[in-house]
Parts: sequence; C-alpha cells; structure tokens
Amino acid sequence: MRYAKRAEQSASLLAVLAVWAAATMVFATDPSLPTPPQVVAALIDSATGSYFWGEVALSTFRVYFSYLVAAAVGVPLGLLIGRSEVAEDLLFPALEVLRPIPPIAWFPALTIILFTPQNIVRFIIFLAAFFPILLNTIEGVQAVEEEYSQAASSLGASRSQTLRHVVLPGALPSVYTGLVNAMGLAWVSLVAAEVLSSSGLGYFIWNAFTAGAYPNVVVGMVAVAVLGYASSALVRRLGARGLPWLQSAS
Repeated sequence: MRYAKRAEQSASLLAVLAVWAAATMVFATDPSLPTPPQVVAALIDSATGSYFWGEVALSTFRVYFSYLVAAAVGVPLGLLIGRSEVAEDLLFPALEVLRPIPPIAWFPALTIILFTPQNIVRFIIFLAAFFPILLNTIEGVQAVEEEYSQAASSLGASRSQTLRHVVLPGALPSVYTGLVNAMGLAWVSLVAAEVLSSSGLGYFIWNAFTAGAYPNVVVGMVAVAVLGYASSALVRRLGARGLPWLQSAS
C-alpha cells in the first residue's frame, strides 16, 4: 500500500513536468518560457555559487523565525479568546477587522514608521502565519464540550488543570491544522515581501525576471516550492508524533 501511494505521488509530479515540457513545445517560439533542460542547467549553475545558497538560508530563517513567533503568540491568544467571553469581546473584533488586510499591504505603513526592511519582511510573514493559527485555535477551544470542563471541575481540577488536561488536548487537532496551513501561507507571503526588500529568494526571482534570466525565475520558484513542501511535511511529521490518534483514525 505504501509503495502504491509513493507511485501515485510520483506520477503527480511527473504529470507536472509533462505539462511543462508540452507547453514549451507548443510555445516553442516564445523565449520567455524556459524548457526543463534550461532550468536544470540554471539550477546547477546557481547551486555552484554561494549567492543562491545565501538567499535560501536567509529566506528559510525568515520563515521559521516568523512562524515560531506567530505560533508562540497565536496559540496562547487563541486559548484565551476561546475560553473567555470577556477576552473575546475585547480582542476578537479588532483582530477580525485587521485579518482581511493582505499582509503585503502593511509594507508602506511599516516603512513610514521606520521599520527596517528585514523586520518588515518578518512582520509580513508573521501576519500571514498568525491568523490561521489564531482562528483554528479559537475554533478548537470552542469546539470542546463544556461538559468535559465541568466534569473536570467537579472532580477537583483547577482552571489551569482543566485548561491543560481537558481543553488543550481537545483543541490540539484544530491547532495542528492551523499550524500546517500557517506554514504554507508563510512561504506564500515570503516572495511578495522579499520582492520589496531586495533580498532573499523573492528578490532572486524578481531580479532574474527583470534581467530576462527566465530559467532562474523557475529555479527560484522551485526552491520556494521544495522548501515550502519540506516545511509543511516537517510540521505534519511533528503533528503525527504529538497526535498519534489522528493518524490511526485516518
């Protein structure tokens, strides 16, 4: 069964390559559409230099740093809002008003208040990851049956014990979903933020585009795709270890 699943996943990736190769043949007269061999050659050329790996390391650090900060803020805040009606009334309306604003739209405002480009990129990634974590945590907490908390209290559990041993375990599946989605959105927001910051993989892609080095554009896109996939896979693996009952149920 496992080998069949791997084969299906490989077929999915091969199908993308086949569509790409077919498109390059259909639009063979368009030099802006690089072929797979051209991209492979550009990837080898980029991989032999330190500049490309420096941009990869910088972008990866930005994503993971901002993601961890978003998780450290979003999960406790979601627990607070989900458990307290007062906190929900005081905090949630303001957060819900801010949520529809695209993270990249904050760039001009943050520039005006003298944030450095590096911190602006981190803040934009933080916003992209923060709201999925927050909302999924709130939903998970509020989905826990109140009878469970009441039963724990009747058995002598304090509020902190009820939160730790009843509410948090019940909300973990939803928190886990938010963490997985947040990692993907963090990588999505990275490219747009880095285009404006003149560093990282986002700028590598934009700089290649403006220079007409279209194979390098695809190289940057592939790098973001691989890093984003690996990051989400890491979060899923950690979640599988922390929530083994979800894996057995599926």
